[in-house]
Amino acid sequence: MSGTKRQAPVLAVINMKGGVGKTTLSGNLCREIFREHSAKTLLVDFDPQINLSQLLLTRTQYDDLHKQGKTLWSIMESRAPESVFAVAESDLHDIGKVEDYTTRLKYLTKTPDIDLHLLPGDFRLAILNLRENANSLKLARKRFENLITKARETFSLVVLDCNPSSSFLTRCAIESATHLLVPIRPDKYSVLGLEMLSEYVGQMTQLTKKPEFIVVFNGVGRTASSVETELRAHGAFGPSVMVTSIPRSNVLHARADYTGFAVDRKVAYTGVIRTVLKSGAGELAKKLHLKK
Repeated sequence: MSGTKRQAPVLAVINMKGGVGKTTLSGNLCREIFREHSAKTLLVDFDPQINLSQLLLTRTQYDDLHKQGKTLWSIMESRAPESVFAVAESDLHDIGKVEDYTTRLKYLTKTPDIDLHLLPGDFRLAILNLRENANSLKLARKRFENLITKARETFSLVVLDCNPSSSFLTRCAIESATHLLVPIRPDKYSVLGLEMLSEYVGQMTQLTKKPEFIVVFNGVGRTASSVETELRAHGAFGPSVMVTSIPRSNVLHARADYTGFAVDRKVAYTGVIRTVLKSGAGELAKKLHLKK
């Protein structure tokens, strides 16, 4: 329909192998997209380990939000109605306004118009992965679908920082994603994680449209490794590999004594890493068809 607002892309950052830098790239790379493209961005911590939340929030800030019910748990698990006659079942699926659950990262953006939001994760999400009865997950799935639908209408970009497993949460993320950003370390196990993910998505026959794969090398050395060279030449995965590679650097390492985005720290080589992230953000934005 002419004049219909384009729905925002949903970027799930995922690999079946852990330790490849999913949270680092979810936060730092997508923050550069926000900076360079003025894209109203929602970062969703979709990992029960809450690494993204710990990266961007202090313990006190997180505890306060947790008490207020402003974590992903309040999305996935609705509060029980006071009476069985109080609401219809369909009403339980409606989460209300997305921004009632999100936190504006004002102290991190340093811009007058704060449109970079975080939906914090919650360790209790792990309970959903342990439930064996599919019926007990129907409400959580419907509420997550409602979150994504509303987020795509409210934001210009939705980013899901996912856990490395074939779980209920993983399926929800893949089902909702328009694109999968797969970080790869220059080692064979990271590539195996990519292959497993590709096979997993291929077996999800219920998807009417499969999400587009985008592969990014993270933690590379000064020269391309044999793993990187081979994957770039791979017939199936090669075209999906980003030109920009993220170099191995202490700048991007998480620190217990620091809260926030890595490139905001005034340490050696921060400018170099920021330049690389800016380049990667521009390339990724084009793949997501974000307009500047």
